[in-house]
Amino acid sequence: NIVYVTSSVLAMADDGLTVAQTAVPCSKLVLPSIPQVILPQPALLLAGGFGGPLVVGGFTPLRNACTLAAHDTTSTAMRIMGRVFSCGFRSGWTGARSPAAASMIQFTMLGPGYHFYLGLLGNRKPALVAVALTETLVMYGATTRNAQLIHNQAAAGRDRVPVRPIMPVGPGFTAILLRNCLAMAGIRVLSEPMARTLHWISGADASSKCSPGINMGGDFLASVLCGALSMPFNQTYNFQVTSAACLTGTPAERFALALRFLKSQYFMSTASGSVRLRQTMLRDAMLRSSYIGCLFCCYSSLERLALHMSNLRE
Repeated sequence: NIVYVTSSVLAMADDGLTVAQTAVPCSKLVLPSIPQVILPQPALLLAGGFGGPLVVGGFTPLRNACTLAAHDTTSTAMRIMGRVFSCGFRSGWTGARSPAAASMIQFTMLGPGYHFYLGLLGNRKPALVAVALTETLVMYGATTRNAQLIHNQAAAGRDRVPVRPIMPVGPGFTAILLRNCLAMAGIRVLSEPMARTLHWISGADASSKCSPGINMGGDFLASVLCGALSMPFNQTYNFQVTSAACLTGTPAERFALALRFLKSQYFMSTASGSVRLRQTMLRDAMLRSSYIGCLFCCYSSLERLALHMSNLRE
């Protein structure tokens, strides 16, 4: 299609300046399409703002246990949980305030933020990475403070580290970003296939919707699996923010220390010279999976409940 655009030109004439107008043919202009952005529902905002602090604050002891495990290659999971509560029952929630406060934004990003990025980017994978990056920038300072407080509570005087001011980036940022990408994939990518598998195993009609119990089971299994997969990154982060050498070292030194940590924490050499896994790998995977499974399963259930109640009101 051809359209004509009027062009105005100043020209000199005997009686002064005149405006000469000509019609110039040009190709039809096509404006780029604007991606459809889905604004979050109020129910999702409520689930993120209320459910986030509830679950992050409530499961702080499990998160603290993962932190203490980063400097312990001999204790069992039960002994580490005992160390979390070594100064009394309330000490299990040491450092909980900062992550709980920041989780209002974190879980708003996890829920409404994910749906916003999904509408903006049009694909689950880049949306997941965008949410993980935003979540990491929001939560890094708070979770680092939490880790350093619980570490200092259990460590001897010479092993304690200075508590950093809350900053969006720092040592361990790359590890926690990779951890968040993997952990979030549980409820955003694997949860639905897991729920469908459980639905099929139960013998229900394949065309029917999954029950709330099946959905919760899918959330939990997907989160447990991704929690285990994200464990090495989580423990690398915990080590880097509670190690004086990492906190003062260069990025290259922190990377070398992280590799040394993973090798000493999860591998050992036998008398014959072969290398095998330590039991700490299973222990740390269990602690991390328990935390992520409970955290995301509870949040996802609160999110579905909020949406269900919102639909009933409508």
